[in-house]
Amino acid sequence: MSNLDQALKLACERHAGQVDKAGQDYIQHPLRVMQNVQHPQAKICAVLHDILEDTPTTIDELNVWGFEQKVIDAIIAVTKVNGENRFQAVQRTVRNPIACEVKLADLSDNMDLSRLPKISAKDLIRYKQYQKVQEILKEAYAIHQHVNALDLDAEYPKFEYGSMRFNFQYLLNALFDQLHPLGGNQIGSPQEWWILFEDASEYFAYCKRKKLRPSPKHFIQLFNSTDRDFFGSSFQTLADQDVLMDVYNNLLSHHFTKDIA
Repeated sequence: MSNLDQALKLACERHAGQVDKAGQDYIQHPLRVMQNVQHPQAKICAVLHDILEDTPTTIDELNVWGFEQKVIDAIIAVTKVNGENRFQAVQRTVRNPIACEVKLADLSDNMDLSRLPKISAKDLIRYKQYQKVQEILKEAYAIHQHVNALDLDAEYPKFEYGSMRFNFQYLLNALFDQLHPLGGNQIGSPQEWWILFEDASEYFAYCKRKKLRPSPKHFIQLFNSTDRDFFGSSFQTLADQDVLMDVYNNLLSHHFTKDIA
């Protein structure tokens, strides 16, 4: 029996007799979530995403059933614990890429108000909260997808999701490490030039918060200023500036849509 089959069996057993807000068998919800995620580990997590929160199932049982640790970690990351509201819970979810994918699919299903026989004021309040959580998760998932797309070496410093500024600083450095020409000031170790993008990453984070399109000119100015202050203008050649524009365009394409002002 595959891990997904095991997950389906366990979910059907543990959610048996439960119904959703529309009065339908609850198991239909995790099944719909499963259908709306792509990765195999995400599908297993999707089937089990409510099993710790809404059934007596424990983490130890998930280990006994033989689920991968990555899947169990993702299930924990999407589980709201006692005393948490959804805005507190999402701060744990954003750190896990599998959990982000699953929670986005979960929210999409929960936000389908057409399944409810009657929409109450409470439903509308919850819907607005879902929208805010969805926005937070979309930003986080875009960061995780971008890091994954870089296909960094196993020896490269592992990414750990943090503040928006930190996330952009990691990406800017990783892109610079990948794209910088091997010559002149050769990059010797991963993230060696971390401080070069300290001001630039804060600028990108500010633009993201304000829904503004970052200016390439301002990005280059911030980089060059930091380079002068800390590295004696070591990265001022035309080749260096071309690399910076490639870094800028790459980050822009992943995190700033064309309709941003």
